Amino acid sequence: MTAQGKAPTYTGTIRSDAPAPDGRLNAPSAARNLAPILEVLRRLLPEAGRAVEFASGTGQHIAAFAEAFPGIQWTPTDVEPERLSSIEAWRAASGKTNLNAPVLLNVSDSDWPFVAENVDATLTANLLHLVSQETAQSLFAGAGRLLKPGGLCIVYGPFMREGQFVSEGDRSFDESLRAMDPAIGYKDKGWVAACAADSGLRVQEWVEMPANNLMLVAVKEPA
Repeated sequence: MTAQGKAPTYTGTIRSDAPAPDGRLNAPSAARNLAPILEVLRRLLPEAGRAVEFASGTGQHIAAFAEAFPGIQWTPTDVEPERLSSIEAWRAASGKTNLNAPVLLNVSDSDWPFVAENVDATLTANLLHLVSQETAQSLFAGAGRLLKPGGLCIVYGPFMREGQFVSEGDRSFDESLRAMDPAIGYKDKGWVAACAADSGLRVQEWVEMPANNLMLVAVKEPA
């Protein structure tokens, strides 16, 4: 929190191609990691239910999720109006009735607008290394509030492991992030697990993903 008591705003960095005529943004990184993420989600998610994605970005992922899991009602969120427009364009192009209109949400805020409740899953991809520890804590706290007992908090991205970087490329990327903002950068697996536990979320597994990424799967403990 700042001295004025206002939570910081995260924006992150999304490298995207020029928008399509209908306003859809297309991030090459999202296209690359979609298939491995879907592979894990097919093993984890129920056939029917509700899911919320934090920081939906361009909207590419959640449009694909809605297609792959027609029994789940998906709610996308983001903090940037331009991204909300892109998400809405992807929603319109998909024609999927199980994809809700995007919700403006800054997970750094202490008070969230209504998004959903008793949801079966929350997801976020490539966000934690772009935000501060305080924002990451806020995200897990919010997931803990939204999820029903037994619901899953799923987080994809790069992480440190026992305080170490997996590669020199990861170290260099983290240094470049901290040069832009000392408050952001890679989070360590152990710290993330403890942060999730503080919000009533028990780590169920860490899934190894391509390009040194991990997927955290945490389950909401019964009250």
